Amino acid sequence: MKTFNKTLIAAATLTTFGLAAAPAAVALDASASVATSYLWRGLDLGSGTPAVSADVSTSSGGFTAGVWVSSGDTAAGTEYDLYASYGGEIGGLGYSVGIARYNYPTGGFDPEVAGFEGGDLTDHIFSLSYGGVTATVYDLDEDGTDYKYNTVAFDLGSVGVLYGDHDGDAEMSHVDLSYGVTEELTFTVSKIVSSAFASETDATVVASYTLPF
Repeated sequence: MKTFNKTLIAAATLTTFGLAAAPAAVALDASASVATSYLWRGLDLGSGTPAVSADVSTSSGGFTAGVWVSSGDTAAGTEYDLYASYGGEIGGLGYSVGIARYNYPTGGFDPEVAGFEGGDLTDHIFSLSYGGVTATVYDLDEDGTDYKYNTVAFDLGSVGVLYGDHDGDAEMSHVDLSYGVTEELTFTVSKIVSSAFASETDATVVASYTLPF
């Protein structure tokens, strides 16, 4: 599942809140990426296997919508995610609300078999940012499922720090340290701080290269 916060990728784009006399222009963005592994919320889902992904989005005013596709991970197989969000800024405080649905067409992972009714995995995403600090909540919208993923990210220019916490039935926290060598090349070191279910203790290092179109 994609992490929508583009420290690694933000589905929610913050824009300046205001009134416009004319309709906002529609922008189209696309990019392709390759990474040494599929790092998801502090876990190496790719088991060291390289992953290829692409993202296409459109935005107008504070609204953003798009699709993200990936070669997937070793357990779930190929993946595509659909997302939409609305964001803005008031007095220096950025905000966004969004939704993301995760799909696995190859059948490598069946959410219904895993206990998710209707085979649907959908996150409601809420984010606030101020002065380079962003707090985000990912709330899994499933009856009977007690799971949230919470992050606090710090933007220090070419360096980014993210603390992530899996809450609810799954308990795990991790810290990611990212360094952007260039606008395209990024190295991320991820370390699990505490975990009730994961046996991983060593840090995971992932290199990713993104090419915008």
